[in-house]
Amino acid sequence: MNEIIVVEGRHDYQKVKQVLPEANILITNGSAIDMTFIEQLKRLSEQHDIIVFVDADNAGERLRRIISKHIPSAKHAFIERNLSLSSNEKKVGIEHADGYTILEALKLKRSAVSGSDITPHFLLEQGLIGENESRLKRLFLCEKLRIGYVNGKGLYQRLSLFGITEQEVEEVLYGYESS
Repeated sequence: MNEIIVVEGRHDYQKVKQVLPEANILITNGSAIDMTFIEQLKRLSEQHDIIVFVDADNAGERLRRIISKHIPSAKHAFIERNLSLSSNEKKVGIEHADGYTILEALKLKRSAVSGSDITPHFLLEQGLIGENESRLKRLFLCEKLRIGYVNGKGLYQRLSLFGITEQEVEEVLYGYESS
C-alpha cells in the first residue's frame, strides 16, 4: 500500500487498523499539530499518497486546512457526521463509525484539483447561502458529493478545492428539489 492515512488520535488509529490491518497510519495527536509532524508528512508525500481522514468537527476541519496548506497533493476522505456519532450522540469521530462506512470513505477519497467554475454568486443563486433553507441544502449537497459538511464560506472553498463544477452542483441539487 502506497498510502498513508492521517488520523487525529489513537482511537481513530485502532478503528482504522481493525478495518484495514495493513494500512499505514499516522496520528496527529489532536488538533495541536506541530511543524515537525508537517515536515514528516511533506517528506512522506514525496513517495506516498497522504490521505487526510479526520473527524467531522471543528478540530478535524482545522487539521484538514493546515495539512492541505502544506501538502496540496493530500487526498481527503470524509465521513458524514451522523455516521460517526457515539452511541449517546454526544461525540463525533472516526472511532464511532462502522467498518463499512470507513471503507467507503477511504474508497471515495477526493484529490485537490483545479478547474471549478463555482462563484459566491452561483452559491447565492442556488440558495446554498443567504436563505433560511441554505443550511439544509448545503448539508444535502455535501453528503451527496461526500465532501464533509461546511458552512457557506467553507462550501465555496471546498467546492473550489476539489474542482467541483456548477453543473455537478446543479445535478445534485435537482435531487434535493425532487425530494
